[in-house]
Amino acid sequence: MRFVLVHGWGFHAGIFADFIGHLQGAEVTLVDLGFVAGGPKGASDWSADAIAVGHSLGLLWLLENGGGRFRGLVSVQGFDCYSCHIPPSRLAALKRGLEWDPAGTLQAFWRSCGAAGFALPGALNVPRLDEGLDWLMHWDARGAKGELKCPVLALASRDDPIVPPSMTEAIWQDAGIVWSPDGGHVLPLKHPRWCARHVLEFAHALPS
Repeated sequence: MRFVLVHGWGFHAGIFADFIGHLQGAEVTLVDLGFVAGGPKGASDWSADAIAVGHSLGLLWLLENGGGRFRGLVSVQGFDCYSCHIPPSRLAALKRGLEWDPAGTLQAFWRSCGAAGFALPGALNVPRLDEGLDWLMHWDARGAKGELKCPVLALASRDDPIVPPSMTEAIWQDAGIVWSPDGGHVLPLKHPRWCARHVLEFAHALPS
């Protein structure tokens, strides 16, 4: 069984470390988007029969860049268009904060997600983080999501401050959503075993 994992904005692939430990020895490819140094080494390609798992912006990235090269798609607090649901002012404020005080802005973001102190200030790649905010502002993958031919699973948290339940329901209503009562915006960190259990159940149910 093969998986490709893509993390969200402001994180690195290390957010999946404990989650991977519960995948029962599956073959895992990590894609690191370059926002924060210090995570495991990422890859740029993966097997076409992999099951793709995207956390937050990582799911949008998979829809934009994955070319449908996966057997199944798992959204972990992900979305197909962020700016379609969240006021532009929120992203504009993040952009200003990133320009004036990158370390303080990311520390505040991590705290709000439930991952205070995720990395040291020197690990930040500020230009890449700014580019990631542009993706959030401008990428719209609703068409790509609508054209998916593979099964989809959506995992979400009821107390997610970044992707609120109403947004999750609007995006993934047809796919069915599995809810955790808590976990903030970092389910792979807070509940790695829970995430892995649902992902493995989904994977085992896919047609061969």
